[in-house]
Order: sequence, then structure tokens, then C-alpha cells
Amino acid sequence: MAEVLLPNSSSFTNSIQLANRVPINRFSLFLERIIIKLAKEEKPFNEAEVSKLQQVLGLTAEELEDLIDACNFTFEQAAIHSVSATNLVDSLKLSGLSSSLAAFQDIWTRSGHILVTAFKEKSLSAPGNSQLVDVRWRVHVQVASSNERRQREPMGILQMNLSTPEKGYETAVEKSLVLGFSHTELFDFYEKLEQIQDQLDSLS
Repeated sequence: MAEVLLPNSSSFTNSIQLANRVPINRFSLFLERIIIKLAKEEKPFNEAEVSKLQQVLGLTAEELEDLIDACNFTFEQAAIHSVSATNLVDSLKLSGLSSSLAAFQDIWTRSGHILVTAFKEKSLSAPGNSQLVDVRWRVHVQVASSNERRQREPMGILQMNLSTPEKGYETAVEKSLVLGFSHTELFDFYEKLEQIQDQLDSLS
């Protein structure tokens, strides 16, 4: 039985299945750029390249963004779990991929070790990973005045307290990250958290 590697949510499967619409010769180059840039923690394509890719691959701007995100996530999961090319293909089959499977298998066989190594080095390069130990919040209302009117501008203030082990993991440094959100920004942030929760639930 194939290892459950990728989420079975409709948002992910719809995004990754866009790969079936792309010619395999072009998709192979597309994946190669993604995995190389992911190992370097760089964006895979600049604005000019994205615009050109929409025409070459026959995808809308939104579809292309969804496909890039889905491929990034797929490679990240494959690297984190150090899966073989066969296991990766098996997982992608469960997500509804068909014609693009060979491209994924080929690029992971040739370049997967580069990303796995990059992830391991990234993990070992820092003394420790920050852990969230506490979250506090409050609502702040800022009053902007003018000669004509006074406007109330509510802001959501989120304070995340982080603990990061120092070298040797014997002591930890605590830091606070304070973020301010408008109503719209807070709603967008909430939606992203919901997407993360959906992916975690599908993998549990």
C-alpha cells in the first residue's frame, strides 16, 4: 500500500491534476526549475517567465500559480519524508495524475537527492527550530483625525512568543513576534491557516 504522502483535499488534487494538461516535454523542464530553485529557497520563476509560461503551458494565471504551489508542496513532502521515486509516483496516482507521472519520477530520480540534502543542511545549520510557546492578542482602535471627520481604524494585534534553543540545546532564547492586521488582512490570514489545517488533517 502506498504511503500517504499528499493530502486528498479537493484544492490540492484539483491543482496537481493541472499537470495532466501540460505536454510532458515542457512539464519536465518546468519541474526541473521548481526543484532546483526550491533547494536554493528561491522563487522558481520571475514575472516575465510566469507570463510566458501561461502561454506555453496553456494555463491561466491562477491555474499556473496553483500548479506551482502544488508542485512545490509535493517536492517538499517528498524531501521531508525522503521517499523514493516509486513511492512519490504511487502517491501522485492517488491524487489523480496520469500522463505527468513519468516527469515526476524522472526529475525525482535525477534531482531528488539535491533537495533532500538541502533540507537536511537547512535543518542542521541552525542551533534549533523556533517553537511557539504562547499566543496573545488584542484589538487596537486607532483614531485618525482630520478637519472634516474622525475615522476609527480597528487593528488586530497578534503577539506570538517563540522559544529557540541555542547551540547545544541547553538553553533557549525567547522572542516575541508582534503582527498587526487590518480586518481584511486578518481574514486572509485566517483563510491561510484554514488551508494549512486542512492539509494537516488530511495527513494525520
